[in-house]
Order: sequence, then C-alpha cells, then structure tokens
Amino acid sequence: NILKQAGVDTSSIKEECTFTVDPYSYEITVDGVDEETKVLMQNALNVGNNGKNLYKHIYYCSTQDGCESSQVTEESKMKYEAYHQVYSYTGYELDKLEEKNGTYYTESGENILDLVDSAVESSGKVPKEFKQQMNNWIHDLVSTISTRGWNNVPDMTLSILYGKSSLKDMNQLITYQYEADRMNRQWYSVL
Repeated sequence: NILKQAGVDTSSIKEECTFTVDPYSYEITVDGVDEETKVLMQNALNVGNNGKNLYKHIYYCSTQDGCESSQVTEESKMKYEAYHQVYSYTGYELDKLEEKNGTYYTESGENILDLVDSAVESSGKVPKEFKQQMNNWIHDLVSTISTRGWNNVPDMTLSILYGKSSLKDMNQLITYQYEADRMNRQWYSVL
C-alpha cells in the first residue's frame, strides 16, 4: 500500500477523504484530513504516473453506461483533449498561450495550429491516410475552446473518495467500489 509505505496511518482517517486529480498536471490533492496527513498522502501519491493512472481510472468509471457522472461533460472533455493533443504534438500548454481569433499563439507569434500541422505531418504516430483527419480534429478542438474562451469552459477535474483502504466513485448514479482489505468487489452500487 503506497500510503502505509509513506508512513500514513490510514486507520486515523475517520471519514472518507477526497482525492482530486488536476486534468493537466495530473497532480493529486487530498481533502478531508488534517494538514500533516494531507502532506504525507500527497507526497506519497504524487510519484511517477500515479496521478495519470488514477485520473484514467476515475474517467473510465465515470463514463460507463448509466453512470451519468457530473464530473465529465462534453465541454470539459473537449478542453482536456485540446490541451493534451496540442501538448503531445508541440510541447506547448494551451492555457499558457495567447488566445485570439479562434486559436492560440506562442510568445514568438506562431499559430499553434501551424505547429500542430507540422508535428502531425512529421509524426510516425499517425498513419499517412489519417494525418489530415487528425489535424482537422485538433483544429476543431482548439478553435472551439478558443472561441468560447479557455476560462469559460470548465476543467475536467476528477475526484474519488478514499476511506478505510477503499476507493469509491462519487458524483454519479452508479458507483464502483473496491475494498482492498476485504477482497470484496462491489462493482455496481445504484444510489
């Protein structure tokens, strides 16, 4: 257990606490515990790809049929995709760029979509016959987010409850829960 290895006494967690994952940095923050425990937990959790893996887990569970999670919206997913697609191809973070005319510009005045086009074209990740389709998709994402305004579109920040060695989904109709100490998997719990 990551938390026990870091010296966190999980039995001292009286109620459930919340793990929240930033959609861009994948940093995990902890709420609902005292400050000392919070720091220990965050230091233990924010190692390697833990944040990204937890984010992907929460997203997967939040988007299953019938879950109707309030954490994931079409707009917030579009913003998340725009950010990560641009970052993966160019290394630029959309939220740090100048937003104007339905796109974003670097400090040197380059249109981020031109940089994406070049990166996709030279990338071995996308088969030749799909490069234009990939460019069009990223253009649509970036244009939509820029037109609406970065700060006017909600972030897809995801949270999950933790308590008594178990994780439990929140803010959705169907929840998934895993209790490590009981080897009990309760996959569907309808609220």
